[in-house]
Amino acid sequence: MLTLKKCALSEAVARIGGIFCDEKQALGFMLVDRSIKFDPATFSKTILDGFIAQDKIIGTVKDFNAEDADVDPGFTDMSNGERIQNTIGMKRWNLTFYRGNCFQNQIQKLNRSERYGIMFVLEDGSVLGREMKDGTVKGFDVKLFTGVKKIKTAAEGGGSSLMIDLTRTAMSPWQATSILMQDDEVDFLEVNPVAALDIKVPILTVGATTTVVNVSNMCADSVVSGLNEPDNWKMVDNDVLKAITAVSEINGAYTLTHPALVVDHLVSFKTDNAGYPVVAIDTNYYAGESMKKTVV
Repeated sequence: MLTLKKCALSEAVARIGGIFCDEKQALGFMLVDRSIKFDPATFSKTILDGFIAQDKIIGTVKDFNAEDADVDPGFTDMSNGERIQNTIGMKRWNLTFYRGNCFQNQIQKLNRSERYGIMFVLEDGSVLGREMKDGTVKGFDVKLFTGVKKIKTAAEGGGSSLMIDLTRTAMSPWQATSILMQDDEVDFLEVNPVAALDIKVPILTVGATTTVVNVSNMCADSVVSGLNEPDNWKMVDNDVLKAITAVSEINGAYTLTHPALVVDHLVSFKTDNAGYPVVAIDTNYYAGESMKKTVV
């Protein structure tokens, strides 16, 4: 039903009596695809994992320095000494991370992105989002920009920078309809961003039905364990996905059982979760694909 829209002079009554809780410190943030809305009545870890598997949520980013870079509301001063408000202002943050060049390579993929909304994760594991009229919760729409990578040339300094700007349409909800949510099953501080994997493949021999791949973090030498389910993997054979039928692992070395390799075929191995690239292990998430190699 359409209703008459009248001028927007504020007539709302502020209920600022009673008891209010102190605000907890924000220790991290999640980037959530703008299309994603959570229904508090049906939310679960399984639903969260499903969105992350589809690369629609970047889990809680932590360990950064943050500075507000707000743009103040705009006013016009009247000749009688009063003023009128023209703009509500803009909310912005400048974040600095001290994590090296490999992290910079990943965060650069967010430059000029208009795909995400932001939800802040507080120290008690709760999450701050935007309450919609239908009762669902989503992120505040943002635009993302990266700054110039700085090299550490002294005891301090260096780092990668990410600039986060709330959109104009997100400002009113930021000011007036934010909501704080918690879940008995999920501590949002423990929901880690997806980790890129380095999957190394040996020489591939015709007729082989097992291959040992070594798996570590993309940006570190530390091995990754726990990807022990056949459903976590696929073999890509000349661009055709083929099932992995068995997996065993010793200290990051995975023995994958697969159909016999065919000479001259291009083959790679990748993580797979029901057709999506991200695999969930508790509150850790992984994705990666090896380089293609020719079977000899």
